[in-house]
Amino acid sequence: MKKNNSRVVNLGCRLNYFESEVIDNILSKNKISDKIVVNTCSVTNQAVKKSISEIKKAKRNFPNHEIIVTGCASQVERPVFLRMKEVSEIIDNNLKTCEDSYLLEKKNVIKKYNFPSLPNGFKNRTRASLQIQQGCNHRCTFCIIPFGRGDSISMPVGEISSRLKNFIVLGYKEIILTGIDLTSYGGDLPGKPKLGNVIKRLLDLHPRLTRLRLSSIDPAEMDEDLIDLFKHEKRLMPHLHLSLQSGDNLILKRMKRRHTRELIFNICHEIKLSRKDITFGADVIVGFPTETEINFSNTTDLIKICKFSNLHIFPFSPKLGTPAARMPQVDNRVKYRRVQNLKKVSKDILLDLMANKIGKTVDILFESTKKSYTNDFFKVSMVDGNKKNILDFKNKIGKILRVKIKSQNQDFLKAEF
Repeated sequence: MKKNNSRVVNLGCRLNYFESEVIDNILSKNKISDKIVVNTCSVTNQAVKKSISEIKKAKRNFPNHEIIVTGCASQVERPVFLRMKEVSEIIDNNLKTCEDSYLLEKKNVIKKYNFPSLPNGFKNRTRASLQIQQGCNHRCTFCIIPFGRGDSISMPVGEISSRLKNFIVLGYKEIILTGIDLTSYGGDLPGKPKLGNVIKRLLDLHPRLTRLRLSSIDPAEMDEDLIDLFKHEKRLMPHLHLSLQSGDNLILKRMKRRHTRELIFNICHEIKLSRKDITFGADVIVGFPTETEINFSNTTDLIKICKFSNLHIFPFSPKLGTPAARMPQVDNRVKYRRVQNLKKVSKDILLDLMANKIGKTVDILFESTKKSYTNDFFKVSMVDGNKKNILDFKNKIGKILRVKIKSQNQDFLKAEF
């Protein structure tokens, strides 16, 4: 529990995590006590069930606290949460990072989404997340998120620049640009600036910004500037996470995605030719309605060819209100088997790429001796060989360090300072 006797329970995506930190900051700043805020997720049916479970658990553990609910699940399936006796209040998803939403006097609550910021930085973090986009204009047949987040809106470039400067002054070495559909950035702004061009401008404006990462990218909207940045800009970290979902063109069409397997291959191949150290990650849905063994095999083959080392694998979960929920479903036993197969493929790729790093010297943004990350997004833990160096690790937190990779253990590289 926090000293102010309130806490935030986070579920879901990176953006939810960022917003939960904003909410926690609001509760602490205003000394709001005896409240628990549950920031829910609706991306799958299991996520909604988990959200409900966390609400019930919070009330059991803290019966005298008010349970405030917000997030995508409470927005999309509001009646479900209104019926819960544990819930004291539901805050609109678009208002959950507004300070007035948590105060008794709510007359000044802004009735539209405001991009939140943390003026005092992130607690116990070595990197800072900066949300520059919210919502989504697309309607993939499996996705409920636009109904919980609304249409795409973008933060003006000047405001992004100002917030970047603030994080740099606070001492952050690495900043992550995030959003719900990051590559749709700019469509609602004058001149419709594209993400790649905006990032180039930001890097020019802030030479002290040493490390930049991007959250998940829709490959259909990767412009030439963005591809060029991944090929040549050393301050943009060499890891590209794509919203792949499938590697089969028929399934992609039925998902109403706007890319093809050929486009994925071309993007990965083109960038890899210029930047040998880049790695790739992807979100993948397994067992989408009508997916056959051949469709699944095409996805597996593409993942092997492009060497996606960081896979987020989701068994398809039909969401009421989406077109995919009305399509012919794949048997759950088949989905489970395919998930396990893909996990093995992903692990084999990861272990193979990790083995190639043994004996090499690499940079890490040091977080702790237990876990940090290489530039290309492999997890690293420090071995116990140099105890005198490990003893002063607190002085190294948040710094860029050169380490020697000695071995690997499961999905961790073992390194020495």
